[in-house]
Amino acid sequence: MDFYESFLERYSKQLSLHKDEIPSYSEIITKEGILVSSSFNSVEQTLNPTKHSEILAIDDALSKIEGRYLSEHILITALEPCLLCAGAILRVKLPEVIYFVPAKPGEGISSYTTESIYLLNHFPRCTLIPKSHIKFEFLSFFKEKR
Repeated sequence: MDFYESFLERYSKQLSLHKDEIPSYSEIITKEGILVSSSFNSVEQTLNPTKHSEILAIDDALSKIEGRYLSEHILITALEPCLLCAGAILRVKLPEVIYFVPAKPGEGISSYTTESIYLLNHFPRCTLIPKSHIKFEFLSFFKEKR
């Protein structure tokens, strides 16, 4: 089983535990596929719009490795990271981001400008894996809320 399938299994389990939360789940893994940290969004639970799963997983991974950078790790996440999360991803020097649902145009990491990337001298490889049920989880969640 590859780490995509492992991620999707853990995502499904977490989804059942967080029914009232935005269905975003993120993991930080080593390049060998070993899970370092994981987190589910807690925006709705905490009423704090910065508690994205990517930020929480990054914070947890940094505390576990007791370092400043995640340059030997990979972020796997349900939704393409937003610009807030993109800033954190760039600052911790994650070399790769894998996601299953693209963000709206202009709202995700893929919309960062060339100038911004050049100034930071780092940008991760971003990979969209569109063949999953995760998109429908987001659509269902927001249809019920709006």
